[in-house]
Amino acid sequence: MKPLAEICAPAVATERILFAFTTREQALFLPGLRWEEFGDHVCSYIDTDAAGPEGWARMLCEWRPTVVVTAWSAKRLPADWVMSPEFSLKYICHITGSLKSLLTREAFLRGVRATNWGSSINHTIAEHAMLMTLALLRGAGSWPEAMQRGGWTVDQVRRLRTRALRGRRVGLHGFGAIAREIATMLAPFKPAVIRAYSHGVPPAFMAGHGVEPCRSLDELYGSSEVMICCESLTAENRASVDARVLRLLEDDAIFVNVGRGEIVSEDALLAEAATGRLRIGLDVFHREPMPVDYPLRTAPGIMLSPHIAGPTLETYPLCGEHALENLRRYLAGESLSGEVTLDAFDRMT
Repeated sequence: MKPLAEICAPAVATERILFAFTTREQALFLPGLRWEEFGDHVCSYIDTDAAGPEGWARMLCEWRPTVVVTAWSAKRLPADWVMSPEFSLKYICHITGSLKSLLTREAFLRGVRATNWGSSINHTIAEHAMLMTLALLRGAGSWPEAMQRGGWTVDQVRRLRTRALRGRRVGLHGFGAIAREIATMLAPFKPAVIRAYSHGVPPAFMAGHGVEPCRSLDELYGSSEVMICCESLTAENRASVDARVLRLLEDDAIFVNVGRGEIVSEDALLAEAATGRLRIGLDVFHREPMPVDYPLRTAPGIMLSPHIAGPTLETYPLCGEHALENLRRYLAGESLSGEVTLDAFDRMT
């Protein structure tokens, strides 16, 4: 715990800002952070790893911040503090994505505002979805074996069952900002059609983005050769992609999941992998980090990536700068970018 009040202590403080992250997170997201920039306010810093849950709770209760800047390592706000008369927090400036491990609904109901990295990494996730889709179409998982085997090009193409993206019927399960980014990236490949389904999204909204809306999940899966799942997880759609839904995909279809692992039944995926009927690519899983003996690790024909569809190395500082710009805007009384509503919070995992 490293107080900065001595460094940033104005005669009349407007806000009490607590920077709460590890030294590694600071180096990753905020390598150029200048504490003195916020010298009109009382500032303090806590190393969330070193402090532990007890030190974190004590810091919040004793120091009573009005603003907290957090990242992945942030601990949950203590429930008794959130519900106490001494609760002081007004704004959580979260550098990274989900707030579920940090906040509860009660904090929102008590008027806390929150932001996260918003749309700043949509393009990296969309790029990864495209990478996995194209790799599966060209049989990339079998390339090392093909190189060892050798032989004529035509024979290799036949064994790898290579296919093109052009002219394919593509389905998007989900239609948030990431899905819209994927749709934009798909367009130059000239698929036959791009369809989408996401419960509650108006068909006119999809059509306005050049995407054909489907009336149901069954219709979407039953009409797609390439399926990209990029949906947020809700209580209603957990495990909604089960064995029955996967069977709606035609033989040799592509299934890629860069959304949330728990939307899809992993048992159903393993069963499909055992038959070789589908080409499957996953960046998200039910259990992360994935245990060494996890069945998906050894399943034939499944392409796995270690949940790296999010920020690429050079975009981490951009996420940090996005958070600092939101902090500046909040302190200036301006509108915030990537503000998380209670409804959006409820959909987070």
